[in-house]
Amino acid sequence: MAKKLKRFYDLDNAAKIFPVVSNESRSYMFRLSIVFKEAIDPLVMQKALTKTTKRFKHLNVRIRKGLFWYYLEENLKQPILKKETGYINAYLYRELNNDFLFRTLYYKNRLSVEFFHALTDGKGALEFINSLAYEYLILKGYDINPEGLVIQADAASNYQEVEDEFQKLYHKQKVFKLGKEPKAYHLKGTFYANHYHAVMHLYMHTQELRKRAKFYDASVTEYFVALIILAQKLSGRNKTYKHLYRVLIPVNLRQYYPSITLRNFASFVRIDYDLNQDTKDLAAIIEFVKKRMKEELNLDLMVNKVIANVKLEQNPLLRMVPLPIKAIAMKSVYGLIGEALNSFDISNLGKVDLPRDMQEHISHYQFTIGPSNDTPKAASVISYNDTLCLTFISKMIERDFESAFMSLLREEGIVAEIENNDWEVM
Repeated sequence: MAKKLKRFYDLDNAAKIFPVVSNESRSYMFRLSIVFKEAIDPLVMQKALTKTTKRFKHLNVRIRKGLFWYYLEENLKQPILKKETGYINAYLYRELNNDFLFRTLYYKNRLSVEFFHALTDGKGALEFINSLAYEYLILKGYDINPEGLVIQADAASNYQEVEDEFQKLYHKQKVFKLGKEPKAYHLKGTFYANHYHAVMHLYMHTQELRKRAKFYDASVTEYFVALIILAQKLSGRNKTYKHLYRVLIPVNLRQYYPSITLRNFASFVRIDYDLNQDTKDLAAIIEFVKKRMKEELNLDLMVNKVIANVKLEQNPLLRMVPLPIKAIAMKSVYGLIGEALNSFDISNLGKVDLPRDMQEHISHYQFTIGPSNDTPKAASVISYNDTLCLTFISKMIERDFESAFMSLLREEGIVAEIENNDWEVM
């Protein structure tokens, strides 16, 4: 019997750094969860997982060390469904996960998939978990019309789904030099032992949030960023800040370029704020955020941020450097220009659209990004029907920031239902 030939894939440009710098303190894992209206049958879910993973070529892989770069190789093993533990977005020990770069978990009626960021971004991950939920419901015997909103496991794959869009942009765009960014303020506090991450989900009515944001003529993301800035200022108790408070916000580039890639295809914007300013007026901070967002949401600028990395990767001298030496240099540089430049991350995945037949089986979604020692607190947003879930994740025991944020929500008249993993917030 002839031995099956494995497929190989290069890591996309955004992904090349993650295998080098990831560790237990910064796992670069992020999580998507679907909460069903009934308990999950793990045997059926395992069948759906095996079938769905084979369809998503960019996920059905393991990572390998090459002479010059890491690369992805088709994984012929079976993905594993596990019962969830209390650790969320923990570092992924691949040898304990059949070498897969994502872990699939269940707890009662909640399905969660945690992805290593080298594989995909939030959009690509959402396509996978929606497809997995669809296949699970089909195997359970439900009749569901996909309405073209979910990828079916039996559908033929498209080579464009695994394209590295950054490489394509590199050949179209002119790279201009970016100015040097100063260091950002970093939160100080007591870290949980064993790299534990405390998580708090805030459930709010989507329409209520949009209405309140519209009152300020702001988007929901701009509204949340302003609340985050003010909550940090209030929780700082009039302390003096040596560095700017900098909020990083990923931006999905698929909204600007027609692409169906399921790999990483995002840039980012940063909002800098001087917390030493006297104002504690939310409206004034929202106006500041809106102005900065308008300046930062410049397509040429956002694209330049990512293709500058492609240019570096294409450097002939760098390409010839062996991976062990290259890894040392990448770690050193990342320590200076990576997360050291951020104070807080917030990612808004937007609204989930599902086939009508699926909606009657699904309660809500959760989206949880990963923190690090430099950015020990982070937030993420996802909405489904009229439920918006804002999730805070923290490596730190102190909760002054979250308490201040909740107080601001109450002042704004926003009602939030709280769910957490054994972590109380006043």
